[in-house]
Formats: sequence, C-alpha cells, structure tokens
Amino acid sequence: MQEENDVNEYVAFGIFGVISNLAAAFADVPLNKPGKPTGDDKISLTGVQPWWAEVPDKRFKVSFWLSFLGQPGAYVVLWLLADLIADNNTALAMALKINTFISCYTGLLSHLYFCLRPLLYQKLSKKMSDEESEDVMRAINPVANIPMLIAGLTLWLGGTILVAIAILTGALAVSKWCLLLNPIVAVLVLSILKKCGVRVIGALGVGYMLLSVLLIIAGMYL
Repeated sequence: MQEENDVNEYVAFGIFGVISNLAAAFADVPLNKPGKPTGDDKISLTGVQPWWAEVPDKRFKVSFWLSFLGQPGAYVVLWLLADLIADNNTALAMALKINTFISCYTGLLSHLYFCLRPLLYQKLSKKMSDEESEDVMRAINPVANIPMLIAGLTLWLGGTILVAIAILTGALAVSKWCLLLNPIVAVLVLSILKKCGVRVIGALGVGYMLLSVLLIIAGMYL
C-alpha cells in the first residue's frame, strides 16, 4: 500500500509540474516583441528594446505573475527526482537538491529582473532622452549579471546534466530514451520551430514540462 501511495505522489506532482511549467513557459511570451516572429525578437538580457515603450505595462506584470506561479512546479519536480535518485546514489541526489535550491531564488530573481527592466524603461523614456535612458539601464545591469549567470547554469545545465547522469548510471530507473526529456532538447526543438516562423513559448518552461513527464514515468516505474 505504501508503494502505491508513493507512485501516486510522484505521478500527481508530475502532473502538477506539467501544468505549472506550462504557465512558466507562457511567462516568456510577453517579454518577446509582439507581432510576427523575426530574428530580433529574443528576450533582451542586457540591452534596451525600443518597443518596450510602445506596449502596455500590463504584459510585463502578467509575465512576472505567470513565472511566480509556474516556477515552483519546476523545483518540486527536481526535488522529487532527487528523492528517487537517492535510493541508488545519495551523492548525486544531494548534488541535484543543492542545484535545485540555488535555482529557486536565482531563477525567480532573474525573471523579476527581465520584467522590471522594461517597466523602468517605460517610465524613463517619458522623462529622458533615449541615450540617457539607456545609460541608466546599463548602470543596473551589473547588479543582476552574476545571479542571472548562476540561474542559467543551474536551470539549463545543472539539472539536465545531473538527471542525465542518473539515467545513464541507472540511479533513476527509467528507459534511456528518457534522456530526451530535458530543457536542452526543448530549446533545440523550439529553435527549429521558431526558424520556421512559428511563435513559440518559453523553452525553459517546456523543458521542465518534459522533466515533469520524466517524474511521472519514474513514479510509474516504482
């Protein structure tokens, strides 16, 4: 009976992860330039985008709240995957939990920064010249550079690599085909779709939807 409860727990949280990470994936959409996809509509990491001043501020607020509500699902999924890995490799599981802990605050902080920059620029552009506004925006970039770098490493690479090692070594008892369920694969597929003119949602959110599916599969294997 306990084993059935464990399976239900992992499957249930995996389903929760799919739903919440879908919300997180849609959180990236308002940060992209509206209209037909082009080559210059990527989320700006450091520069200023003139179109920020031309759109309602609501889109950036919606982006934050979608991320705020969606991100917890990603971290719960990684933590529960670490729980499953711990049965066979405690060191690898601990590494994944540490990676997840660091991702928790740097990930949300980074997305908050992505949303605050256009909101700030909207106000500055009404009172300053474009050049002065850009100078102010560049001045605050160094504050967030390190947290964003850490978030990128832990969210994109850290979790992906550690889970892949767990699958390859058998610490996570699933098919090797499950190596395809990760954020790196998601960004490759979505990049191809984007080049074909398809407007896509956030690759990282989609990637963690795939990891949520992995959790469901791992839970069913118990």
